[in-house]
Amino acid sequence: MPATVDITATEFAGAQKFRHADVTVTYESGGVSFVPAALNMNRFQNVILTLADASEAVVVSWDPAAQNLLMYDAADGSELAADTEVDLLVTGIGR
Repeated sequence: MPATVDITATEFAGAQKFRHADVTVTYESGGVSFVPAALNMNRFQNVILTLADASEAVVVSWDPAAQNLLMYDAADGSELAADTEVDLLVTGIGR
């Protein structure tokens, strides 16, 4: 499985749900699927990604069109090698 998700908290701001999780990603070339169901949600309006280990030099982003997590080496901008493991703190915002 490319991503292991451990939901740690859920908060509500009006009609919006903020779901927090610790996520371990085993990267795959081209990105790792990350859909709202991974956080027990129906849709994302936004996904906030933070590296769990600040010493890692990785740039992470979420592509809303493809619903993929993308990761790049911060030093040279190249895509991470397949099977690289990265720990993230993730907040899904939506419903």
